Parts: sequence; C-alpha cells; structure tokens
Amino acid sequence: MLVMKREVFVLFRIIVSCLTAVALIFFISALSGEDLLKNNNEIKSNAALISEINAELDEGIARRLAQLGEVPEKNPFRKFYSVELAKEIHDLSALTEKQRMLFDTYNVRSFEVQLKRMMEYTDKSDVKSLMDELEVVRRELKNSANLIEKKRAKLVRQRTAYVVLFVVFWIVIYLYYSRGIIFKKSDD
Repeated sequence: MLVMKREVFVLFRIIVSCLTAVALIFFISALSGEDLLKNNNEIKSNAALISEINAELDEGIARRLAQLGEVPEKNPFRKFYSVELAKEIHDLSALTEKQRMLFDTYNVRSFEVQLKRMMEYTDKSDVKSLMDELEVVRRELKNSANLIEKKRAKLVRQRTAYVVLFVVFWIVIYLYYSRGIIFKKSDD
C-alpha cells in the first residue's frame, strides 16, 4: 500500500508541476504581450500562405500563361486575351494583398490604382504593359514570401524558446515539489 501511495504522490507531483509550469509560461507570455495560441495559429496560416505563393511562383504563373495561349494579333481577340490576362494578374496580386493584410499594411487605394492601371491596359489591348505588370506582381510575390518566411521564423524561434522555458520550469518545479518543501514527507 505504501508503494502505491508513493506512486500516486509522484504522479500527483508531475501533474501539479506541469500545470504550474504551464500557468507560469502563460503568465510570462501575457506579461510580455504575446498570445501563444494566436502565434501558433499565425505560424500555421503563414506556412499555408507561403506554400500557396511558392506554388504560384514555381509553376502557377507559367501554367496560367500557358492556358491563355498565344497572343492574338486581331483586335477583338487581343482585347479578350488582355481581359483574361488582367484577370490572372489580379488573382495573383490578391496573394500579395493577403500578405499585406497579415502584416496590417493593406492599402485599398494602391490596390485600386493597380486595378485601374490594368483596366486602362485592357481597354488599349496593351499586352506588353500587362506583361510588365505581371513581372511587378511576380517580384511582389517573391518579396511577400520572403517577408512571411522571416515572420514565421521569428514566431517559430519564439515558440521554441517558450517550450524550452516550459521544460526548465517543469523540471525545477518538480524538483521543488519533490524535495518536500510544499508537500511535507512523513517519516513513517
């Protein structure tokens, strides 16, 4: 019976020290102004957005252009091609806007200006200018992916630091509890 009683106390100390360490970690993170659960969700959303952007950069843009085909020479077909190309560019630029929303740097006016500029190119059936706009969007996508990756790496380092701090606290608190300072051992 004495062995079982000790095992229960060891298990109880492990659980209590774990819960105390968790409470301390959340308290310290709250004091530093960090929300650990929000940061964890942000890491996941950043990784998803990075993979989406990289997929577009790797093969998506080329696939989109291949689906459009050759640039027609005659005007009604050329204008239709310009409209489709502007639609594809707009879809791609929406990814950079997601990054700006994520970083709270979204500006509706700049998005409108870009859209108006593309509409002017579409009205003129200016495929060359639309291709130049596509190159600008491609550079913006690369920059967005780099910025998101830097932020994700920072959040992962921060999460790792909190995990290490949790393990250290858990060990220290367990040792503190097992020494009998909190729970006095009986000399039976």
